[in-house]
Amino acid sequence: MATAASSGLGLLNPGDVVPDSAFVDQDGKKKTFRAFRGSRVVLTFIYTKCPIPTFCPMMDRHFATLQEHFQDDPALKDVHLVTVSFDPAVDTPPVLKKHARELMADLTRWTFLTGDRDDIDKFATRFGMSVARAPNDARDITHNLRTAVISAEGKLLKMYTGNQWTPKDILEDLKPSANAN
Repeated sequence: MATAASSGLGLLNPGDVVPDSAFVDQDGKKKTFRAFRGSRVVLTFIYTKCPIPTFCPMMDRHFATLQEHFQDDPALKDVHLVTVSFDPAVDTPPVLKKHARELMADLTRWTFLTGDRDDIDKFATRFGMSVARAPNDARDITHNLRTAVISAEGKLLKMYTGNQWTPKDILEDLKPSANAN
C-alpha cells in the first residue's frame, strides 16, 4: 500500500503568502522559495519519470509554451516558471538539468527545484498536492496536479487543480487587469 505525504498544514488560499522552503536547483545551488520574490511565479509539481502523458509531461509542455510567450511580451518580463520535483531520489540536480535541456528551458526564466523529500512534501501539501509512493517501488508514485500563480509579493493569486488549464488561461491570469482586484 502506498503511503501519502501529510504535513498537517492547512491549504493555501488566494491572498495567502506562500511559505518559504529550502530547495536545491538544477545547478545544485541552494535556493529558497523566497528568492523568487519580486517576480511573478507560475509554479507546478512534477517528477521526470511520470509515465502519464496528461500529467507531468503535459505540465512540462504547458510551461514550455508559456516560456515562448514570455519572450514575445515585455509585460511578462518579470514572470518566472518554477517546477518542483516531488521525486528527489531520482530527480537530482543533474537529472533536472538534463530535463531542462530536453525542454529547451531558459534557465534565466525557468527554475527546476528538488531537495529534501520531507521539505518538498510539506511545501507541496500546502498547495493541495497529494503524493503517495509505493514502498516496494520508488518509481510507483501516485499524485494529483496543482499549478499556482503567485504574485511578485509572494502571495497566492490562483490555484489550478488537475490538468484542465491551458497556457492561455495562465497568460490571462498574468495580465495586469487580472491582478487588480
